[in-house]
Amino acid sequence: MASNSFNEAFNMRIKKINPKKLLEFEDFAGPGLVSKTLFGSFRDNVLLFLQNFSEIEDYTVDDMPVWCTLLVTKHGGAFPLFIVEETVWNSENPHCSHCKLSGDLNWMGWGHHFVCKRKYHLIIPSYEDWDKPLHGNFSQFQSHSLYSLIHCNGYGHLISINGIQDGTNFISFREVMDFWNHLCTVLRARKISFYDVSRRGPIELRLIYGAAYGHSWYSNWDYKLRDRFSGGTDQELCTAMKFLSSFDLDKIVRDFKKKKNGKEIKELINKYREMSDKPLVTIGDLLKYMLKFKSRLAVPGFKPSEFDSKDGENTTSLESFMNSMTKGDCRWSAKRLEEVLRVIVDLLNEHKTNNFDGKDGMTRHELREGARKSIGDTGLIDFVLKCIRCFQVENQIIRRTINPYGRLVEFTIHDIVQEAESMKWPIPVMNFNCRWSRDKLEHAANAIVSVLKENKGNKTMPRQELRDKAKDLIHDTGLIDFVLKSLDNSTVGNQIVYRSKNPITKSIEFSLMSVSENLEMSANLNGLLGLNLSEEVLFLYKKVLLGYSDLNSIGLTARLILDSNLFVKELPIEKEVNGFMTLTCRVFPSFDELDTELTRRLSPGEVVVVSPSITIGELKVVAQRALRDTYCVMDNLVLTQVGALKRIEDELILSCAVHPGSEVWVRGSGLDLVTSLRYEDGLKNTINDIVSY
Repeated sequence: MASNSFNEAFNMRIKKINPKKLLEFEDFAGPGLVSKTLFGSFRDNVLLFLQNFSEIEDYTVDDMPVWCTLLVTKHGGAFPLFIVEETVWNSENPHCSHCKLSGDLNWMGWGHHFVCKRKYHLIIPSYEDWDKPLHGNFSQFQSHSLYSLIHCNGYGHLISINGIQDGTNFISFREVMDFWNHLCTVLRARKISFYDVSRRGPIELRLIYGAAYGHSWYSNWDYKLRDRFSGGTDQELCTAMKFLSSFDLDKIVRDFKKKKNGKEIKELINKYREMSDKPLVTIGDLLKYMLKFKSRLAVPGFKPSEFDSKDGENTTSLESFMNSMTKGDCRWSAKRLEEVLRVIVDLLNEHKTNNFDGKDGMTRHELREGARKSIGDTGLIDFVLKCIRCFQVENQIIRRTINPYGRLVEFTIHDIVQEAESMKWPIPVMNFNCRWSRDKLEHAANAIVSVLKENKGNKTMPRQELRDKAKDLIHDTGLIDFVLKSLDNSTVGNQIVYRSKNPITKSIEFSLMSVSENLEMSANLNGLLGLNLSEEVLFLYKKVLLGYSDLNSIGLTARLILDSNLFVKELPIEKEVNGFMTLTCRVFPSFDELDTELTRRLSPGEVVVVSPSITIGELKVVAQRALRDTYCVMDNLVLTQVGALKRIEDELILSCAVHPGSEVWVRGSGLDLVTSLRYEDGLKNTINDIVSY
């Protein structure tokens, strides 16, 4: 975690910076200084943003300059937004792998775009990295609170998004997504893609969210499905999610009545129907009700449970928790705060020992009265209790929760080691048929875990690939097969190995999660509702949502949702801004170039913002400058006319010849058709590239 010295340095930086460069996180897109300053194209706006609202750092990343903008929250905290400018001249790979990824899906993406001269990486690091310079491999990190990339032509990619936990104040997925949406709007980005592969363990989040709410989480910000061939149209996806969410629970009970898990499915549905004050008719009703208890699936957009702590429950270290209490106007010394914490931990452990199941919490009043016997300052006790959310002391986690029945604040303590040990590794070493010793089994299991750790950035690993890589460490394939067969939601050291079946390929896959991550995903109501709630959601996911065959309408619907990965948001281009006209200037190549070299879809044009009183000849100069500044193949472009087939006279006033918001074709010479920096996907030509979005 970030140290207290960093917080002090960060606060000093805020005091020194020009107040105009401090941006409010929540109100970023309001009618303030930023939106008034930036009314041009993205190409121009991003440079103005760096000049007026960012400060350049005193280091570079692989020769790429880095800027930092400080974002201030309503909680009084601040955190950095880093922007890295990558040019084709300082880039190890000037082509875009994200455009290429989109383009590989039946040529649906932006691989046909001409290579842009610049692209911008926008990063909000995770809290523990705020005090560290960005590394050259920053694009490989999975922990960034926000990571995106936008080309200078305004087309970009949202790569990853997480919530922000700075030790005291939690900013949710939704708030980070709101900020990202505002940032794209203010900078006037054009289109943003997102390839959704988010999951928790074996659960694909887009399926569980769609089944619960009847729509995609990203549709809240107007992201629409564009992966038409591998999935469906956006309208088909919307219809599929609504259909799945509205599927009748009684019909599900009848469908599974004579099947293996039919009894358990019926009991689970009846259990929540009895608990709910409102009738649960559809599977969407059931999942939404279950998720109100905060199953710790951490699905983006799930509303925090009314039964849980206010600010989320990301576990922080004791050092980080102490830092969060001592910063600001705290009038007690760190020694006094630590003394109160020690008393609270002792009281919780004593209560846990004397309690029958060892999990019931102490109310705030009980804990306060108990602490008063050792600490005379009730103001100090109240301050510490108010600050507690979820932190770790040695091998124990202290949590603040709200009892769902008494509605009172409670504090609980859990032993990490005991909970981890309770999840037994089900390898039957005493089985008569097992011919390997315990040591060999554990050695093989640890080797498998090490392979999964190396692969963790890719989330899951097919069984065959895992087996092949494990063979480099364990040469006994029989032993590997035996261990792989035995591992299923199993604990190996401080890691949990999950096994699942890919609903599309039907192959067995493995994934990995640390015990501490799993504990944070567990509901506060463990034991109170019978099963662990996350296990119940997982049960419904596996046995119901994926339990129907592909010939059934539910099975087909689930398959469509799982196959739908690529989403795109198109931001509208304002036709007129502050009395200026917005136009898109697009190069129309010669017929010979179209026939021999430029056989793919034409690359999009470039946005220019100009006065309506200029002439067509002056527009030609502005367009030439913009196109040269944007695309590598147009470095020496010379425009000779405005108009594709029919020339528009240079002397005409622009407003008399062109409407605001129009796409204007321009023609000229000088396209560099020899350079390797032609298309973003690195390919040259293809005759299949015929579908546009």
